[in-house]
Amino acid sequence: MMRLVYSLVAAGVSAGLLLFGSFGTSHTAVVENFQSGGWNGSAFTDDQTGAFSTCVASVSYHSGITLYVQLDTNYNWAIGFSALQWNMKVGADIALQYRIDRGAWQSGVAKATSKNLARMQMPRGGYIITRFRRGRTLYVRDGTYNYEFRLTGTSRLMARLAKCVEQNIARYGAVPIAGAAGASSQGGLGHSAPTKDEAAASSSATDPQLAIEATQALFNLMGSAGLSGLKLVPDGQREEDLNGLHAVATNDARTIVAHIFPAGSYQSEEELMSLIVADSQKKCAEGKFTSGSERINENGKPIYTSYANCETGDFQLIERVAIAKRKAGGVFIYGVADTYVGEGGGAPVSPPELTDPDLYSAIANAAE
Repeated sequence: MMRLVYSLVAAGVSAGLLLFGSFGTSHTAVVENFQSGGWNGSAFTDDQTGAFSTCVASVSYHSGITLYVQLDTNYNWAIGFSALQWNMKVGADIALQYRIDRGAWQSGVAKATSKNLARMQMPRGGYIITRFRRGRTLYVRDGTYNYEFRLTGTSRLMARLAKCVEQNIARYGAVPIAGAAGASSQGGLGHSAPTKDEAAASSSATDPQLAIEATQALFNLMGSAGLSGLKLVPDGQREEDLNGLHAVATNDARTIVAHIFPAGSYQSEEELMSLIVADSQKKCAEGKFTSGSERINENGKPIYTSYANCETGDFQLIERVAIAKRKAGGVFIYGVADTYVGEGGGAPVSPPELTDPDLYSAIANAAE
């Protein structure tokens, strides 16, 4: 019986993915299926040209609603919602508001691509996609109903979707995406040209100039704090949660990161910090968690700091974060994660002492 139920559910999800991937048209073909945690995904090509068009993943909730996430050939992303009981007018625009965790409410417009499925293009700015990857709950309201979607495995999902896009562009080539005209060859909503701020935000994670600047700031921090024995690790060779950051140095007991959020790529320092602390708490699901934050003035420079402590048996992880102003606009984010393992957890691990005053003084000096 359970196998039959699973088969029926899987069949329903596959049908939804096909419809979502085709944007309401019939000109798609599935060329890859994959799983990422509880998410089921597929890659699609245009069955007329054979070129790759999009990757889509979905997960179903007890409410009967399925949530979809889509990444196209330009790495634009969209989310969608479907439910068997819905009966929408195909092509209708649906005004929505959404937020992740305690973030600010955002406005969006979803389009009904079938009577029971709606798709909403998401902003290209790095702020929202970062919240989606690291948040706990997506809240959506349409003026009549309120919906909640638990975000589980979204960090790995977005990395898997990006890999899906990269691999299938290499295999099949890419269906071109229309620009400001908004008419995509895939149909549906199309993709409007990003604003200047959105373009800056979406490219910030891969901007080589920002990576160089953050790497220099990281070296400044390490030199000022007298830290040694840490190896700079390139993007793509790190633990999954560290990929996309501008600069990372690590060893067995300590990891130090530096990342730049340019002006226009985030809402506020408070929301950035709340996102960081929430991510730490999410990773400490099985342990005892404590955290706190404060604003300090170090060497005449304002710094917004936080700590997060996770303890599980003989394992302890202490994460300290500081947000410092950047002269060119935006902020630097510095993070130090220290791992302690007692004898009961195997070989003991303990990083060299780094006091808060020494760390924050080094951060003030690094953010020149």
